Amino acid sequence: MKILLIGFGNVGRAFLQLMEEERRRFRRLGADPKIVGIVDRGGATISENGVKASSLIAIKIEKGSVAYSREGGFPSMDAFEALRITQPDVTVEATPTSRGGSGPALNHILKAFEQGSHVVSANKAPFAYDYDTVMRAASSRGRLVKYSATVGGGLPVLKTLKTLTVGDVVESFRGVLNATSNYILTLMEEGRSYEEALRLACEIGIAEADPTMDVSGMDTAYKITIIANTLEGGHTVNEVDLKGIEDIDLKELQETVSSGYSIRLLGEFTDEGRLRVGASKLKRGSMLDVSGTLNAVEFKMKRAGQVYLVGRGAGPFETAAAIIRDIFEILEEEKR
Repeated sequence: MKILLIGFGNVGRAFLQLMEEERRRFRRLGADPKIVGIVDRGGATISENGVKASSLIAIKIEKGSVAYSREGGFPSMDAFEALRITQPDVTVEATPTSRGGSGPALNHILKAFEQGSHVVSANKAPFAYDYDTVMRAASSRGRLVKYSATVGGGLPVLKTLKTLTVGDVVESFRGVLNATSNYILTLMEEGRSYEEALRLACEIGIAEADPTMDVSGMDTAYKITIIANTLEGGHTVNEVDLKGIEDIDLKELQETVSSGYSIRLLGEFTDEGRLRVGASKLKRGSMLDVSGTLNAVEFKMKRAGQVYLVGRGAGPFETAAAIIRDIFEILEEEKR
């Protein structure tokens, strides 16, 4: 199995490390995966026999691009040329999620299908803006596309959703789906200002250098749109009723806590099919009242009632683990 990795930030590097650790599990399935190419902003590195994880991570950190590799480094090579040269069995799309549209990731995915490659994506944008386009393209080319890494990281939200909908119906769902916002709100409950909580989140690496996607609620909006699309298709993030946490008043939040409630940034898909993201009151101790960087999701099922998932939100290694889980799924589906 030849794999091309597009994007070599924190998630891409974590994926490369975990693939080394998971090699034995792949072999038990009769597979010998090789990452034959990596593309980043500065170019690409190509190796027919598989790239060397440790040396490439060091080159990326030291020089800023894998294109500086002495073994198969190609400055200025883009993803499309790398796809043409490597002819991968699986393309992993791990570039940063763009704002305002699908960005280059959509074209990477569509080109991968054209080249006969299956796709695993950690990039949310194509599945929040152009879900139906991606699915039609995959179907027309007879390729598989997996994207569980886009929601919940290591928490198997989409995998659980697909299991729940066999013989049952999801009537609505809601969840705490952004670790950065939840961490900030937890610190504010302890008396810290929004600005101080955000600064601390950035200092310890929970928040990105630019946390706008998280605190504005847009990251959560992407995720609930992807969940809704997995259920029924036809949604885009543009239809989400969106309000972030930037304007939450510290005094009002602490008064809410004193009255036995918490405030959490919730993403919701209502009974009427509407998508909403905003700060919501939750009863203290309820299943969605998670603190710190935990995520929690509630599915309201027609027959089974409420079903909950609670666990750690997305970090680089959690997201990379979800990518690997999707690759295993592709292997299993190809054997059927």
